[in-house]
Amino acid sequence: MMTQADIELLEQYIDGTLADDDVGQLRILLRDSAEARAMLRSLATIDFGLQDIAATADSDSRGSHHEPIEDENTDTMLSERTPIPWKPRTTKFMGVLLAVAALIIVTLSATLYFQRPSTKRPVDPIATQQAIAGQPIAKITGLSGPLQWTGDGGQVDFDMRVGAELAGGTVEGLVPGSWFELTFSDGSTATISGDSLLTFSDDGQKKLHLKEGNLSSNVVPQPAHKPMLIYTRSALLEVLGTQFEVEAEAAATMLNVGDGSVRVTRFSDGNSVDVPARHRVVAAADRVMLPKPVPPSVSQWKSELHLGPIGAHGMWSPGTDTQEAKLGAIPYTTPQGKTIYTASLGVSCGDKPPVTLQPASRLRLRGRIVSPHRMYVGITVRQAKGAFAGRFQTIQPADEFLSGEDFDMTLHVQDFRLDPSLDAMKDKLPGDPFNLVVESIWCHTLDKQAGLEISQVELIPRAEDDSQ
Repeated sequence: MMTQADIELLEQYIDGTLADDDVGQLRILLRDSAEARAMLRSLATIDFGLQDIAATADSDSRGSHHEPIEDENTDTMLSERTPIPWKPRTTKFMGVLLAVAALIIVTLSATLYFQRPSTKRPVDPIATQQAIAGQPIAKITGLSGPLQWTGDGGQVDFDMRVGAELAGGTVEGLVPGSWFELTFSDGSTATISGDSLLTFSDDGQKKLHLKEGNLSSNVVPQPAHKPMLIYTRSALLEVLGTQFEVEAEAAATMLNVGDGSVRVTRFSDGNSVDVPARHRVVAAADRVMLPKPVPPSVSQWKSELHLGPIGAHGMWSPGTDTQEAKLGAIPYTTPQGKTIYTASLGVSCGDKPPVTLQPASRLRLRGRIVSPHRMYVGITVRQAKGAFAGRFQTIQPADEFLSGEDFDMTLHVQDFRLDPSLDAMKDKLPGDPFNLVVESIWCHTLDKQAGLEISQVELIPRAEDDSQ
């Protein structure tokens, strides 16, 4: 069994941060451990795709290319996306890989799966899994917010359209408000939301690589010998036909199954488990991989910024003896020179109960603003089975705030309206956010850095005194 130190050694090699003194230890680990060799290949598979995207993003950032918005009245929730730094491998570390390459090739067929009999196939390099150029495998059936598409030959496109046909590639949601729905030729759908990165292909078998973020999918029955495969950093999901949601982080994969069942294989030890309908599981090296029933939804929720920036988008500052932890708005600048300053908090995420809105729900926000400015406050919601259900917002005028003063406001969710940027989809989306799952809560200002900081957000299920 590999130790945490072994895993960190492999990750340092992939990141290009392996110290000179550890090179020999890596050689021995790869020579003696089939599990280590399989994990290295898995990590390299994911890193290969990330390098391709990161190099593109770095090039775009130098040229100041960003997703355009129509104008400031679009009121789409946006925030800054920091490009993934790309570091080419040094000659020394490539030498380590070459030194063990022959050993890996010789033993690959016998040991790659490290006792994963249910998997029956290795993690394939992303670059070799694209559909044949010019042969579409899926169609865009919905999108909203800034998105980046990288297709055949590394071509990058920010201007995607509903109805466009795609032949495999990578799509990235650039901000918390991004949303993208893909429909394969057999009717199976895959939807990402927020800051998510998904590579997909179909060479007779659908293969999806969810590097990070959220994916929901409704899969029609697949051939028994060719299930849809979904790879994350920590697990492999095998899907014959079902509805499910996946949340991928660096070291864990959270799966909720709505209908049918999904087989999950954890990369760290090769253990597999079948997750039935209305159950969830977390695949992580430090967790017991045991499916549990999805808990009932709740209508009350409170942020926990004092615990850290998990699920948050913004500039997080820890609390002190005299100040609470806070989340500052960060900028996203369009090619037209417009800047939107956004802070966002994930709500129904991880293994916590889903949070739903009721007609009497209220949203309480506490924070601070340096200079008075009009503020947009919104909620992104989804259906119980994961489908995007819209963004709903309200606008607070500048005269509601005082320069350099703390604010404490309570808003009625019944006053929130569909984000104007979604008007073209309003016939397909609910008219209000009630009885829907809250994915995130966000707020932003336009054009000027107003010094917006959020210290606490709370969903109150019924009318209560604002001071409570």
